[in-house]
Amino acid sequence: MTERRLARPDAVLRGQEAGAGPTVLLLHAGGERRRVWTPVIDVLVEAGFRCVAFDQRGHGDSDGSPRTLALCADDVAAMLYAEPPGCVVVGASLGGLAAIAALGDPAVRARVAGLVLVDVVPGLDPGRVRRFLAAGGLLDTNAGLVEDILARVPRLEEVTARLDRPVLLVRGGDGSPVTDDDVDRLLRRAPHTAVTHIRGAGHLIARDRPVPLAETIAAVTAEWPALALLRDLGAEQAGHPGGTLLDHLRRVRDQVADGGGSRRARLAALCHAAYGTDGFPHPLLPPDQRARLRAAIGDAAESLVHRYGVCDRSRTYAHLGTTPLPLTDRFTGETVPLAADDLTDFALLTIANELDVARTARLTPEARRGIRTLIAALSVYVPDFGSRALADPCLR
Repeated sequence: MTERRLARPDAVLRGQEAGAGPTVLLLHAGGERRRVWTPVIDVLVEAGFRCVAFDQRGHGDSDGSPRTLALCADDVAAMLYAEPPGCVVVGASLGGLAAIAALGDPAVRARVAGLVLVDVVPGLDPGRVRRFLAAGGLLDTNAGLVEDILARVPRLEEVTARLDRPVLLVRGGDGSPVTDDDVDRLLRRAPHTAVTHIRGAGHLIARDRPVPLAETIAAVTAEWPALALLRDLGAEQAGHPGGTLLDHLRRVRDQVADGGGSRRARLAALCHAAYGTDGFPHPLLPPDQRARLRAAIGDAAESLVHRYGVCDRSRTYAHLGTTPLPLTDRFTGETVPLAADDLTDFALLTIANELDVARTARLTPEARRGIRTLIAALSVYVPDFGSRALADPCLR
């Protein structure tokens, strides 16, 4: 863990970060502190994420006072400006409401890949909220903040409805103040929201069931930063056989997943054309901006994307069947040996890409035979996936 310090005009926020890869900003509930996220962070770091968690103002090691939701939202905005674009924001209770309020600013929203709400909805029922907090002894000490939040419910619902980013609501089980009616109201206003349950947890899911919560976050949000980056780079507007470039990237990702590809291989498949390729010379990112892709998918997946993009196909494919495979860089002429997981993932990605081209593009019989020959040669490295690809009707 690395200690973090964020100076605000009227407070100093203290936090920590751990891991490498896409960034997850974790915002705790009122009355908690950042250490509640420790077991969640352990799982997310192992899954390939970089995690950042601060004590909110007036909590734990951070000073200041959480007098209004606007103050908390401004803190969240400052946290996001201190991180690379494309963060996944996870907010529990107060943290989730502060995140929604911060995302009302388009400039802040542009830095976020998606929002996970942990047992909180923007459409709060005032009477139920007051009763829930009173039962826990929290109403009197936070009365001013509570009333300020309740007065902002219409604005919070409006921001959520207009949020052009994926939203996940993670509900607790018994003891959660979030009702089915609350969820229905949220889905009517923001139908792009996904909903899941963590059984056996109350309102404070990070405390009650941290591992299932972390596993849910990791599974659902894994591609959010990559998709946000691809959209920002114009992949949704770029043309490609079968639709847009983003359509193609998603189909190749699905093929790699069907072939049993690792998380790294799936993320690389989703972004495989970021630097252009020998067959698609239209890069979304120039070579001097590799850090942007690393921040979205992690170093390991970005390395695979880079190798796939710089591959000199004629010189490299001439050696297919050998292990290690000497991959020649089409820009520098340098040769790098691929073996083990690198070679498996490269073969999976290449077969998936060629198969999608064969399915969607108008090809001459000669070009279609060329794809079949290439996939047959790559099948040495991934026999099962290769055999399935060769059996596809588009290659018969």
